[in-house]
Amino acid sequence: MKILNIGIMAHVDAGKTTVTEGFLYHSGIKNFMGNVDNGTTTTDSMELEKQRGMTIRSATVSFMIGENKINLIDAPGHMDFIAEVERSLSVLDGVILVISAKEGVQPQTRAIFHKIQQMKIPAILFINKIDRIGVNLSEVYEQMKQQLSEHFLLMQEVKYSYGAVEQTYEILPRKHSDTEFSEQIIVQSEKLLEKYMDGEEVTQEDYEKVIRSRNRYGKLYPVYHGTALQNIGISELMEAVGKWFMPRVEGNQKLSAYVYKILFDDHNHKLIFTRVFSGALILRQRTCVKRDSQDILIRNLFGLENGRLVPKNSITAGDVAVILDAKELTCGDWIGEQIKLPVLSQTEPLLKVGVRPVPAANRRELLEALQKLAIEDSYLDLCIDEETEEIKLKLFGNLQKEILQSLLKERFQLNAEFDSVSTVKKDKPMDKVTCIVPIYSPGNLLAAGIGLTLEPLAEGSGYQYENKVSFGDLSKSFQNAVAEGVEKGIRKGIFGEVVDTKVTFMYSDYDSVNSTPADYRKLAEKIIYQALKEIGTYTMEPVMKYTLTAPQGFEKRIITELVRMDALMEETEYTQTEMIMKGKVTLEACKDFSIVLITLTEGRGIFETVFWQYRQVNASKKGRSSLNED
Repeated sequence: MKILNIGIMAHVDAGKTTVTEGFLYHSGIKNFMGNVDNGTTTTDSMELEKQRGMTIRSATVSFMIGENKINLIDAPGHMDFIAEVERSLSVLDGVILVISAKEGVQPQTRAIFHKIQQMKIPAILFINKIDRIGVNLSEVYEQMKQQLSEHFLLMQEVKYSYGAVEQTYEILPRKHSDTEFSEQIIVQSEKLLEKYMDGEEVTQEDYEKVIRSRNRYGKLYPVYHGTALQNIGISELMEAVGKWFMPRVEGNQKLSAYVYKILFDDHNHKLIFTRVFSGALILRQRTCVKRDSQDILIRNLFGLENGRLVPKNSITAGDVAVILDAKELTCGDWIGEQIKLPVLSQTEPLLKVGVRPVPAANRRELLEALQKLAIEDSYLDLCIDEETEEIKLKLFGNLQKEILQSLLKERFQLNAEFDSVSTVKKDKPMDKVTCIVPIYSPGNLLAAGIGLTLEPLAEGSGYQYENKVSFGDLSKSFQNAVAEGVEKGIRKGIFGEVVDTKVTFMYSDYDSVNSTPADYRKLAEKIIYQALKEIGTYTMEPVMKYTLTAPQGFEKRIITELVRMDALMEETEYTQTEMIMKGKVTLEACKDFSIVLITLTEGRGIFETVFWQYRQVNASKKGRSSLNED
């Protein structure tokens, strides 16, 4: 039996959850297809998902396609939930990317596809909703070619017929006897091309082997068509999954498993979803968590079978395991040995928001609820301001704030007020500074002595730590405490986390009777704050790389708006119908520009951003941030 872990991903409302329902129906898991609008889908199980008709958190279901076991992960489509998307991608053997035939390639389609390319994950494209009036597949193919990849292979031909009041269509599989189709495959392989040129017979198995191989390395993307809501094209897509995707196989037999998802069920059990890459997870097995070398005992182990969790004695390589109530495990942990996964950017939230309970007496209950949500999504980075006691969260966007507010009410019956979303700003020391606090010196009530040097680095360098104190002068446990205290101080800064800074631990005092690691941890954090106050800090803001795509003819309006935002316009190119501009702009300036662009371009413009780096920016006269070119 072949085990495949696949994901279905798409722009919001392209129909990926309906495709999932089709898979579950055809595999016999359900005797009817659920409907997103009616709130009857399996993977969108939260009441909030049913109300909004969108996927908020990833869900995993299992079923059979022939002899193949499929673990299917239905991940969110909106980029405010990009953390969910990234974690899901890291454990997949393949992705089905759903494209709406009427809307074509949309911003999140592009963002997800670029993640797939970046991580070298095999993908099949499914063009959905081909029954809608006004669909022009030739335009969709051209968009795919220009905005995604030239290396896609149409596995079917769609023929439309138009009557007086309706249109009908027929989906016909393309055959290897079709010269254009076969040659498109042959040129993908030197070996096959040589065989063809020598006049030897090229078999169907030869063609399929090339498609499978090129798809595996992200060099060719098979394309299928259908209308998921009417259950058209689903069986062919399911067949394609078993045919083109291959399990990711690890050579060693030692246990290697990755925690990609954590959620709490209705009974408050912590469900830990884990992809086993090699070896086996065994019930009542004692094993090690890579993060801190801590031993854990697997007390409750479940597998996924036919849409349900089933108790298991072991879960073997290639499959998904669900561990119950292991307090030690968090998202991103490795159980056993760590292996190299496809490159994952680990996008960082660049926005923050304050939260208050309503009424104020519910503060403890609100914190407990937010702690659970932060375990499910560590990117929330729940923290409490030590001076104001304000509860703060980090976010990817405004939609995520709305969803969190609704989640608190739905799951925990709590009302909460959220502030307006603001940009996460960071500190950078203005100059090099050394701060030494000897043990028992005036004002130092801790049994510890530490000297640290802070040194600003080039923008984009991040945080670096160097230790110049030998273990002979200070033992390892104490030095670890210093590193932890420094890191905590760097995370807090004065007005925000410190970036592009090197910290050197260069001096220590020690009292063999009274000193404890806790003293060194606390003092290191205080010295970071003291050093930053002494030298002063620059305010650093997130700067984004942007790609703006719009129909020709709107240039004047768009450029006026970009100038207003003090954006750098670095590159402009034209296709037959579109203008594509690239450059950089502060996040603060462009937070709401996507909405403005829709108005400017009559709904046809696309504004995509990716984080570039934190940079020192200037405050303009109007109170905005401006980015000056180097």
